[in-house]
Amino acid sequence: MGLSSDYSDGTPRLSYRVSRGDGTVLADRRPEESFYAASTVKLAVLAAVARQLEAGTADLAERLVSRDTFSSQVPGAPDYRLTPDDVDHGMAPPGQTMPLAEVVERMVVVSSNEATNLLVERFGLGPVGEVLQDACATGVRMGRQFGDVAAARRDGVANVVTAGGLASLMSAVVTGRLCGPEWTRYMTQMLARQQYPNLAADLPEGVPWGSKSGSVQAIRHDVAWFGEPGPDCLVVAVCTRGMEHDQAGEAIEALGRLAHQLTTR
Repeated sequence: MGLSSDYSDGTPRLSYRVSRGDGTVLADRRPEESFYAASTVKLAVLAAVARQLEAGTADLAERLVSRDTFSSQVPGAPDYRLTPDDVDHGMAPPGQTMPLAEVVERMVVVSSNEATNLLVERFGLGPVGEVLQDACATGVRMGRQFGDVAAARRDGVANVVTAGGLASLMSAVVTGRLCGPEWTRYMTQMLARQQYPNLAADLPEGVPWGSKSGSVQAIRHDVAWFGEPGPDCLVVAVCTRGMEHDQAGEAIEALGRLAHQLTTR
């Protein structure tokens, strides 16, 4: 029996997809199985923000007011705070401002839920949905902000992913199907700085990579690209449920190493 939580019935599950940046599938296992998204859905938020920046409807120098309380999607529900474990102490104190550039970096590099919520409040969930549609990210959805318990109780699991959908989303990012060259480079450089790599943890030194991981109790995922971003790079997405954190991490790391080894012989 595996690990149970709000997002796991205790049955260990693992799915993956290995593809090229152009979408050519090299290997997969249950790529359409649905999982709670955890922080991997922040990849779609990053792309949505990059599109606004490219369109000129936002600017990296724009300042957002930091806050530690957020409005629920449920009418009449009280504002909520994130749990202590989810608080990002690198954010500006509540009421003070910080540049949009820093908020995006906190969301990606340290996977800040506070930063993500600020960006969703600034831009809305609509642009995130448009990114997912344009990327053909089947089975990936962001339906609420992080920590909105009232919405979770009303709607159930609203943030979901599949390994196939995550791979499609990352492929769209690295091949420039979502943004032009400047903002595609902005996204890939940001993803290359994230501090919680899993798939890329055991790659040979010098291999370029970028990723967006995510985990909560009994859930651990990662989606990454290896090699120079573009149609020929390797894209790997792995989703796990019902496994101990370290156990899932070992499996994800091993799949990343194996995928790289088999495609570079």
